[in-house]
Amino acid sequence: MGFTILVDFGSTFTKATVVDMHKQCIAYTFRTPSTVGTDASIGLCKCFDAIQPVIGIEELRSSKKIASSSAAGGLRMIVVGLTESLSLTAGKNAAYGAGAKIIKTFFGNLTKNEIEEIGDIQPEIILLCGGYENGNTTWVLENAKKIAASPTIQAPVVYAGNSHIAAEVRLAFMQHDKICILAHNIIPAINELDIESSVEAVRNIFMKRITHMKGFDTVRQYVGDIVMPTPAAVLAGVELLAKGTYDEKGWDEVMLVDMGGATTDVHSYAEQDSLEGVRIVGAPEPKAKRTVEGDIGARESVNSLIEAADMRRLRNISGLSEEAIAACRDKRLAHHDFVPDTEMEKRFEQAIAMEAVRVSVRRHAGQIYDGYAEGVQRIQKGKDLLNVKAIVGTGGPIIDSENPRLILKQALKSSDEKNVLIPSAARFYLDTSYIFYAAGLLAKYDKKTALKLLKQNLVPLT
Repeated sequence: MGFTILVDFGSTFTKATVVDMHKQCIAYTFRTPSTVGTDASIGLCKCFDAIQPVIGIEELRSSKKIASSSAAGGLRMIVVGLTESLSLTAGKNAAYGAGAKIIKTFFGNLTKNEIEEIGDIQPEIILLCGGYENGNTTWVLENAKKIAASPTIQAPVVYAGNSHIAAEVRLAFMQHDKICILAHNIIPAINELDIESSVEAVRNIFMKRITHMKGFDTVRQYVGDIVMPTPAAVLAGVELLAKGTYDEKGWDEVMLVDMGGATTDVHSYAEQDSLEGVRIVGAPEPKAKRTVEGDIGARESVNSLIEAADMRRLRNISGLSEEAIAACRDKRLAHHDFVPDTEMEKRFEQAIAMEAVRVSVRRHAGQIYDGYAEGVQRIQKGKDLLNVKAIVGTGGPIIDSENPRLILKQALKSSDEKNVLIPSAARFYLDTSYIFYAAGLLAKYDKKTALKLLKQNLVPLT
């Protein structure tokens, strides 16, 4: 095989990465504004037109082609759990790991108003979970029957709760001619996590949905089926970089921060070791984890980013007054494609990128709290990232910054943060070529080459 072409159909751009499989390197990259809203094949053909002069028409025709997609903003999903700290948290981890976009969460016994709210939202999928094996069945079954009976809720449901009532749950949906897919119980027992089955079920629904993308029939002729959602491909790339392959060592524990206009995504791969004298509470954490901060972005979400950040920090970092900050904010809200073109605008962009990393990483990570139970002095909630060795930044506000290293340093623990489970030191890198989606796609077929691409194309910040 001479070349492999890795394609991503995004909501903003359609991207293509051409890999020379013999040399194990990138031969060419290209991106063009997406046409998924009208005909996805138009953007794809523009990519192919740009690639053809580089590798030749015969190589273009014979090359292996693999594609991912986050078109239409990903799979809009609701998660319903039994308890907030256990099944709901585990369900959110499963949904994000599958590449979904969580638009609302619920827990406990669903009320009539909550059922009506789910119907008004019109999600594309619902993940229903809760109850250990041999544990609670009553509320979970009641929630299933309420969702199934609602005439306004038509989304397919993935049930990943207590398996002892799985047949009853599925029957409730079948009686109302609705789809219910059974997955393994996400939390079968205390301190046990099993999300792979539900992740696979959510991804399969995504793949069926993507067939409705405009121009998909033509796209399929060129690249075959879309093999995974883009966020899932990125998370697979992060996991590969951390774990390595049989032949080549990875980077151990890794974090990727991707800042965009609407959201900031954080991906991590880290082993969860028990800290001495600390009891872990809440849902078990997956080694590979993705979170999405929908209120942290540089354009559409800049207003909520400022609210989530510390205004005093923004003023100190940027050197701007609150009036100047408000003016910069309003310009970005009005023009989502705005590019900083003055010293003031660049200082503001740097400041919000720093705060976006600081806030989103701390939301992604766990924390140590004082314990009040007898014999328990400290408890841990959330993911332990203390041993992360490498932090990678991507996304326009980070890549285009004049000082991206300073932005990524906000992911480190400060001297007065004793209880946040983030590293005190790490190596910093930039992903300027958006290589993680491509590596994640290629890893399904050739992990060795995919790992080499990651290591070759991540730019160290020294």
